[in-house]
Amino acid sequence: MDKKKSSFRIDAHQHFWVYNQEEYKWIDASMEKLQRNFLPPHLNKELKRNGIDFCVTVQARQTLQETKWLLELAQNNSFIKGIVGWVDLKSSSVEQDLEKFAAYKKFKGVRHLLQDEDDDRYM
Repeated sequence: MDKKKSSFRIDAHQHFWVYNQEEYKWIDASMEKLQRNFLPPHLNKELKRNGIDFCVTVQARQTLQETKWLLELAQNNSFIKGIVGWVDLKSSSVEQDLEKFAAYKKFKGVRHLLQDEDDDRYM
């Protein structure tokens, strides 16, 4: 980070993906512009152009593999300052999964998609 700068601009909710229709079913025909890959090099150019210093990336798929992949992206791209991943909150291994990811400095938390819950009283 630039020690001379007293404040930074952060995009606090950014998704990355290698698009395929099967894994991103929520991207329907009305979202044609999203039906392509979105990766750190694409975003970094836009961040710089718009005076944004860093980002936090948020999971777009509900898989442990997604969280691992985002951690890899964050490790390899210094402008990604944090990731919000996913773990199965109903899993018997939730505690172990959270402990494993918490070992990574850039892991900031998880997101649970309530709209996918059958029981609207889940939370």
